Amino acid sequence: MSRPLHEVAADWVMAEETGALAPEREAARDAWLAEHPAHVAAYDAVRGAMGCVDEVAADPRILALRASALSAKGGPGPVWRIAAGVVGAVMLLGGGTGVVVGDRSPSAATAVLERVKHPGEAVYRTAVGERSTVTLPDGSVATLNTDTVLRIAYDDSVRGVRLVRGQALFEVAHAKARPFEVYAGDRVITAIGTTFDVRLDGGKVKVALLEGKVRVRQREKPAAAPTPQLVMAPGELLEARPAEPMKVRNEDLSLETSWRSGVLVFDETPLAEAVAELNRYSGRHLVVDDPGLGAFHVSGVFKTGDVDRFAQTVAEILPVKPRARRDGSIELTPRA
Repeated sequence: MSRPLHEVAADWVMAEETGALAPEREAARDAWLAEHPAHVAAYDAVRGAMGCVDEVAADPRILALRASALSAKGGPGPVWRIAAGVVGAVMLLGGGTGVVVGDRSPSAATAVLERVKHPGEAVYRTAVGERSTVTLPDGSVATLNTDTVLRIAYDDSVRGVRLVRGQALFEVAHAKARPFEVYAGDRVITAIGTTFDVRLDGGKVKVALLEGKVRVRQREKPAAAPTPQLVMAPGELLEARPAEPMKVRNEDLSLETSWRSGVLVFDETPLAEAVAELNRYSGRHLVVDDPGLGAFHVSGVFKTGDVDRFAQTVAEILPVKPRARRDGSIELTPRA
């Protein structure tokens, strides 16, 4: 399974801290950093946060947490969780510098749960800017992105999940007798045991397969002939618009799922598309009314929901300037 970028970065940093980074692993670290600017940003964020620990190193709570991080056993998961605890303690003690590693923002709020009829049916919701992980009745895990509604309807024959809106990443528990099916738009994604991300944007459906196999088909209409099916392989990204053929391509899925780390990665992305993506995470929107400006490309790593920082950064690299509007939004206008 593809892990969040900050977890991978934390592994490298902790290996350096413990002196466990052999020369051959240094080469692997450097290769990972060179793969994409998002990797460098995650690595620098973890480094900066760990550096904050030194500012309050004498506090016994920090000493205890750091000792646990440096001696943790059992693989990268425990190390990451304890390291995140160190950083969180720094922030609570007021010794931080604004660098936050881990998910300690309001986006970590628990999804609102609404029970429907019986325990096998429920609705999970996240608000704009929130992100939450929930355990489903069969032990599968769903991570809901911003402004997402997920309806669960399990029965004896199928584990049914409807993505009403938004985006979710599923880690499916094995249960061959009961397939796991996600209904999104006019598509059905079927898995037995796998990890995949589904996004519903209007009628457009995107599926990113991180691990295992999934089968995607168009929902059959009454009395209609069976529809074509497509089996995806790990590392593939599928896009489908209503009643149109499905398109699949290989993609760097760590970038597609960077939202799990609270960041958005843009790589030569049209400004209009980048703004639309950032607006998903904030009630305060950016506006680009000029088609010429919207066609400019932008690259970088940005924190989800931080529209002010995005506007400032874009103004430094593109011929645009931010202008506050009466409704609280920020308009990007041409710079003379």
